[in-house]
Amino acid sequence: MKVVNRKQQIRLFLTELISFAVIFLSLGTIVYLSFQHEIYRNIDQELEMKRSQLLLANFKTKTANQASAKGGKQVKTVKHQGTPPPDFRINFLIYNSKGKVTNTQMLGDRYTLLEGISLHPKQKGEIVSLTTSDGSKFRSLLVKVPASNNSKLYAGKYVQIIQNIDSEDQAIQSFRSVLILTMLFFWLLSILLSYLLSRWNMRPILKSWQQQQDFVANAAHELRTPLTIIQSKMELLLTKPNEKIISQMEPIALSLAETRRLNQLTRDLLMLARSDSNMTQITRQPTDTADFLRQVIAPYSEIAGSQDKTFTAQIDLNEQQMVDQKRIHQLLVILLDNALKYTQTGDQIQFKAAAHNNRWQVEVADTGIGIAPENRKAVFERFYREDKSHSRKTGGNGLGLAIAKWIVDSHQGTIKVLANEPHGSRFVVSFPLEHIKKEHH
Repeated sequence: MKVVNRKQQIRLFLTELISFAVIFLSLGTIVYLSFQHEIYRNIDQELEMKRSQLLLANFKTKTANQASAKGGKQVKTVKHQGTPPPDFRINFLIYNSKGKVTNTQMLGDRYTLLEGISLHPKQKGEIVSLTTSDGSKFRSLLVKVPASNNSKLYAGKYVQIIQNIDSEDQAIQSFRSVLILTMLFFWLLSILLSYLLSRWNMRPILKSWQQQQDFVANAAHELRTPLTIIQSKMELLLTKPNEKIISQMEPIALSLAETRRLNQLTRDLLMLARSDSNMTQITRQPTDTADFLRQVIAPYSEIAGSQDKTFTAQIDLNEQQMVDQKRIHQLLVILLDNALKYTQTGDQIQFKAAAHNNRWQVEVADTGIGIAPENRKAVFERFYREDKSHSRKTGGNGLGLAIAKWIVDSHQGTIKVLANEPHGSRFVVSFPLEHIKKEHH
């Protein structure tokens, strides 16, 4: 079992770890590509703007005497040679028909960085990335300038617009390094988080698995005991076929008692199994709580008297409540049966019912053997018995209080066990009040 649980925890850990890795990798890739795209988009926009300037027919400033709107004064504009405005971040390579650069003197020293770039007419109109022999990086756009262009310098020639992107590329590389380190850090952090989450998620699973294993083992043990007793007594009777029934009353009576206990155990197990699968429905109905409680506890007053025990009841409830009468009756029977089982001659049993702070409360107290403080939380677990030898004598199977807790929970109530000074136990059950007016006839 430990090996299986270990494998499940490792599988869950790896699943969460891979999930985190995929999330971080996807996020990092999206962020990096978005950043890179935005950087290149701004550069490409500048290249496109320069191409538009080259191709505009009115790029060359006209020489004319223009009259201003004021005073009729003549203003003479400056005539340019059809070249784009200067931009030190962008360079132009002008190619002749043989693919040679014709503006080397205009470029000056900058040409030494660009001389490794050659003409590729097939790339016309495309923005591409270039890397020179010295490792410098550029974004390039090849333009075929029409022969009708106003600038003689560019007309009819291929012009390659080039922008150096070393600084942008360095920014992208730095961003990628920081992003990778950040992703690595958080991925390592996710390893720790995945481990903790796998342990935290496995905890209820392991607890449920352990409870299931304990439940099956305890159920098998509880079922085996009466079956073994019945089998042994029946085999004993088979060895005495000529005996009369009256002479074998003791094994027959014991077999019947164990059969009744076996029937009760199977009913309890079936009820708990149905409650776990939500197959058992709670049917609430308006109930005159005081009258209902008096009817339920009436037989126990007589039973206590027959056992020389004192039974007292105090019921202070005046309004109807919405309850499942069958289940509440079963709850009270469990609590009262326990009080009778674990008390001796001369002990006292008290039953109280009253409303307090928008809740109605039922209390069953006794002066019996009591429950040790460290065991009070465990008494509502299935098959738990503080004194198994004593429980065997009283016919207990450790399921009564587990069923009682399920009934209380299904009514949105609470149940707890307290000490009853100077000795004994006190079970307190509390339910929310639901005010229903009584009908008067």
